[in-house]
Amino acid sequence: MLHFTEANSPLLSNEVNCISIDGTTGDVFFGTAKGIVSYRATATDGLDEFTDVYAFPNPVREDYEGTIAIKGLVKDASVKITDINGGLVYSTKALGGQAIWDGKNFEGKRASTGVYMVFCSNEDGSKTFITKILFVN
Repeated sequence: MLHFTEANSPLLSNEVNCISIDGTTGDVFFGTAKGIVSYRATATDGLDEFTDVYAFPNPVREDYEGTIAIKGLVKDASVKITDINGGLVYSTKALGGQAIWDGKNFEGKRASTGVYMVFCSNEDGSKTFITKILFVN
């Protein structure tokens, strides 16, 4: 859980009057006594069907150090990322309609150059989707 204050964030005031969330983008808006500020969160609204699924950035370049977002997912999808040989590299559950990967394997090492498969499914496995991510190191 996140806890924002003037001291630990760009929040303009500790007096928050309202909060609004754009479920499509994940943008969270804080209305304070001194104005409005926003940030991009990692959760988005989950969908009923896989829709325009994509990973961003893609390809992941050697100088990129941020997170990779897999968007357009059904609500709370299970996401498994494997190397091209099928070895499991990462597993997570989507936050609504978006999953986040830090680009590292279970040992905390950055993914090697190559193509990674992203397998997505809903809770009972009746809806599935596969996409790819290219890593360049």
